[in-house]
Amino acid sequence: MAYFSQLPNIYVGEGVTDDESFKYRLVKNLFRRTVTRVDMDKYITLLEPYHVGDHETPPLIAHAMYGDINLDWIILLTNNITDVYTQWPKNVNELQSFVAANYDNPDGIHHYETNEVLYNDEIFIQKGIQVNNTFRAILPDGTTKSENESVYPVTNYEYEDYQNELKRQIKLPTPPIVEMIDNEFEELIAYEPNNEIDREGNKKTLLNSSARFLDSSGSATGSVVITDNVGTVTSYDNGPGSQTTTVTVSYTHLTLPTKA
Repeated sequence: MAYFSQLPNIYVGEGVTDDESFKYRLVKNLFRRTVTRVDMDKYITLLEPYHVGDHETPPLIAHAMYGDINLDWIILLTNNITDVYTQWPKNVNELQSFVAANYDNPDGIHHYETNEVLYNDEIFIQKGIQVNNTFRAILPDGTTKSENESVYPVTNYEYEDYQNELKRQIKLPTPPIVEMIDNEFEELIAYEPNNEIDREGNKKTLLNSSARFLDSSGSATGSVVITDNVGTVTSYDNGPGSQTTTVTVSYTHLTLPTKA
């Protein structure tokens, strides 16, 4: 089943004026999500390493591995990918366009890294450690290596290309695990019973009359910290799978309208 079709519904209050009744629109709750166990990597029989090809997309991989393009969300969920535009590897043309758009000079120096330095035929300094351009390797006998022996420059394009290659290394759940996730997801993503849930399972939080007096400068931000994870957990709204959550809410300024 496609990902968004399984998300629960929620009534969202629309903007109202002083002389209007409250309005609600039924939409999918995009803030509901689950995460896989953080220790799943230890169970090698559950996941398989996979190298993403230059033009492969989540739906194409889902079709090739599981026979269903609609299971692409399981691939993204397993690899904790929430934004395919920034977290999925780019093909060569996309990477070149990205670098050209974000750097004045793609061949400009991004940073410096260490060369491999040997001492008595053993590795004294490993290759690839990011340092500044003034770094010089000093051996135990007091010998100072030259700039070319100590460091090498990494261009902007080389840096972005390396980061892009890292994104190609993903892990795919085995077919039995995919089937289990697909079967249990809708239950895990559902709301727990409470007085805001109607008979159809839709959530509705009644609007407060004070909302009439808040303009667009009023806002609130929040974060949820899961303090104990067991299995798949729901990280919003205290859904099934969550054991203990700590919610911290910070408020920015709220401005009340003034009348002349």
